[in-house]
Amino acid sequence: MGEAGAQVESGGLPPLPPSAAPEPLAPLPLGESSAPPPAQPYALPAAENVYAGEQPTAEAAAEQAQTADVPRRYIMELFGAQENPLQIYGWIQNSFTANPAFPADGINFGVTPNYAANDWRGNQYYTVFEKPLTQDDTINFGGRLDFLFGHDHAFTKMRGVFDGAFGATQFAGIDLPQFYGEVHLPVLTEGGLDVKFGRWYTLHGYEVVPAIGRPLLSVPYMFTFGQPFTHWGLMSTWNVNDNLVIYNGMPQGWDDFQNANLVWTYMGGFSYTGLQDKLNLTFVYSYATNQSDKFFVEAIEGGPLVEVSNNGYSGNFTHLWTTVLSYQWTDRLTQVLENDIGYEENVPIDAGGQVVARAPSRWASFGNWFLYQFDEKWTGVWRSEVFWDVDGFRTGFADRYYEQTLGLIYKPCPNLWIRPETRWDWAQYGTPYNAGVSGSQFTYGLDIILLY
Repeated sequence: MGEAGAQVESGGLPPLPPSAAPEPLAPLPLGESSAPPPAQPYALPAAENVYAGEQPTAEAAAEQAQTADVPRRYIMELFGAQENPLQIYGWIQNSFTANPAFPADGINFGVTPNYAANDWRGNQYYTVFEKPLTQDDTINFGGRLDFLFGHDHAFTKMRGVFDGAFGATQFAGIDLPQFYGEVHLPVLTEGGLDVKFGRWYTLHGYEVVPAIGRPLLSVPYMFTFGQPFTHWGLMSTWNVNDNLVIYNGMPQGWDDFQNANLVWTYMGGFSYTGLQDKLNLTFVYSYATNQSDKFFVEAIEGGPLVEVSNNGYSGNFTHLWTTVLSYQWTDRLTQVLENDIGYEENVPIDAGGQVVARAPSRWASFGNWFLYQFDEKWTGVWRSEVFWDVDGFRTGFADRYYEQTLGLIYKPCPNLWIRPETRWDWAQYGTPYNAGVSGSQFTYGLDIILLY
């Protein structure tokens, strides 16, 4: 989730551990950025992951149904409504993550959503109510509502939705990470134009919030600290042809619910598929303002902070460029590469209730995934990442972070997933791990997902 420091202030994450090095001044809690894809089921580009909110073309869906061992939707079968336009489905995810160092604060720094060391997490009790669009030559309407119960509610939190209703570490919390209506317009090209309005998952990044839309239990630093999770606003999807999709939209920033005082911003990009559908290139750019329903400014530069209701932080824009490239080398081996570059202007720095300075926040990341399908039940995953928090505003420490994660996906049946993983994190300079006393950290995670 992008604005990690702000998320802590708003109760979305546990506090960061102390650093052995001098800790930088924290930005004011004005913004609360977020974050969220793979093929069958881990190689689709981020913007096309069905669980991230975007719908595949009718041809792609038909091909996927023929070639993939698709989980059964037991709720629909129970009522004999498999062909009903309104679909209801979901999953339950529970996990446990061991940290042999037993950190004093009980936190696996940098490891999310399974940040709790040596503790059980009821991550996602997730239900989707959806009427997909029909990709044909008629005007038709659809929509979707996602209901999330469990510990992960803290990670998708949006300002203006359930504010203060649930504690950050509370299991019994809920969120509605997506609720939108959409329309298919048969215009411009044969594929037509899809337009949706409401709350929806971001187009940024390869990994996503829904547990079944990503290959591992844990997510990378770029997902947690560098990207938004959700947006409120409008997004259009122009299906130019079978190879090219173009996105343009106007969200109200990052992780902000609708508010008359918020500034409308921009998100757009494209997704190109080629080389007989083996290659996909997705690029997304967005900018947002670091703003809040009520936000604090100094009455006089450097003076005491004053709360005002007229919102919008002049010149405080966040820019994010995300590129995801995937290639299917063989029928079994898929590789995914992601690069993020972020820049936030004029971040206000709070020291004892005063804005003492303004500084830029810069970050960059690079991630690589290898996914190898041994057979229909076993898939191996290897993720490598480097995340550079240049100024320390994203994570709390100006440092370069690295992680290597090895995992397995075991599906004894299509509706039951078991995913063990081992992860090694380390920082180049500081000691942010194990309550601020270590420069590295090992964790061993396991999650079990039951789809229904």
